[in-house]
Amino acid sequence: MPSFSHSRIGKYESCPLQYKFAYIDRIKVVAEDTIETFLGSRAHEALEKLYKDKRFEKLMSLEELLEYYNKLWKENWKDTIIIVKEEYTQENYRKIGERCLTDYYNRHKPFDEGKIIGLETMDFLPLDDEGNYKFHIRIDRLMDMGDGLYEVHDYKTGSSMPEQEELDEDRQLAMYSLWVRRRFKDFKKVRLVWHYLAFDKEVDSFRTKEQLEDLRKDVMEEIRKIEAAEEFPANVSRFCDWCLYKSICPEWRHGEELEEKPENEYLNDPGLKLVDEYVRIKGELDEQKKEAEEKLEKLKEALIVFCEKEGISVVFGSDNKISVKGYEYIKFPGKNTKEREELVEVLRGIGKFDDVSELDVYALVKVLRDKEWDEKELKKLREFETKEKSYRLSVSKK
Repeated sequence: MPSFSHSRIGKYESCPLQYKFAYIDRIKVVAEDTIETFLGSRAHEALEKLYKDKRFEKLMSLEELLEYYNKLWKENWKDTIIIVKEEYTQENYRKIGERCLTDYYNRHKPFDEGKIIGLETMDFLPLDDEGNYKFHIRIDRLMDMGDGLYEVHDYKTGSSMPEQEELDEDRQLAMYSLWVRRRFKDFKKVRLVWHYLAFDKEVDSFRTKEQLEDLRKDVMEEIRKIEAAEEFPANVSRFCDWCLYKSICPEWRHGEELEEKPENEYLNDPGLKLVDEYVRIKGELDEQKKEAEEKLEKLKEALIVFCEKEGISVVFGSDNKISVKGYEYIKFPGKNTKEREELVEVLRGIGKFDDVSELDVYALVKVLRDKEWDEKELKKLREFETKEKSYRLSVSKK
């Protein structure tokens, strides 16, 4: 029975047909990689070399690390590697890798926290007592921090960074921590660590024994589902441009056929004509809708002003009437603002951050409304509130 990895299961979850092409049909593709995965592989290899040397009491200089990275890049580069974002070149991505490694090196030098006990660790985790189901373990870096604490480190070079909630539900490193729990007798805790190199950020998470047991069962169930599958439909998504099998996917066949047609046949293709006409009509409707919404908003503002001027809340027309009601609500600073950061610090300082679910603004409004904290704490909170007014218009027959 084949072993399953996080990436193998992930392929099925994202697109069953891609899974079939890769693991059942084992179709060879011309393009063996995308630029994003190529960059990730080279960065992983450079960091593996850095820590391998460290185990032998040799500290690579930053210059040596970058030289090794660029050597790997040059030796492994192939012109068949897919670059989806055509406005960027191979050189742009190579420089991203250099920046990622430079930031990481400067942040973690001299790399002497804990004991390195595994680099690109290769093993299998039995998921059942019979050993019928196995999960592939490949840890970028495994550390023994002493007193039963282990750390599983993973390097990410992607251009997006998930929320903490997503990492707390992450399957890959959690399964690795289950392997660590079983492997080491002095085990007490595993810290899961993600290094988002493009952001120079480090994020961590922990799992309980109960969470890992539930996860083990979920993974086994997902594997059984994959093994029992008889149909493997394609799942068209924004990730299709990065799929190595796009050129043979039936969902993209029409596009491939268009590319091969001469211009006179291309322009007369019935599918192309239908799409162009649909987009044209939709564009006209969207523009009309936009104009209508703008007019409606101006009429709404005029009705609010009329009601305030006349001191009324109901305005009558020929056949209908409109009720205009105003509502005052409390607003707090939005995400990614300086004021939001200051608010978070204040909440942490008074020990109330956990009470509002990691800064749930609705929870904050409830705290103020119901006066759930003492007056001194509420006073600090009120420094960040602003009050705004919204209006609701209700149309009904006279």
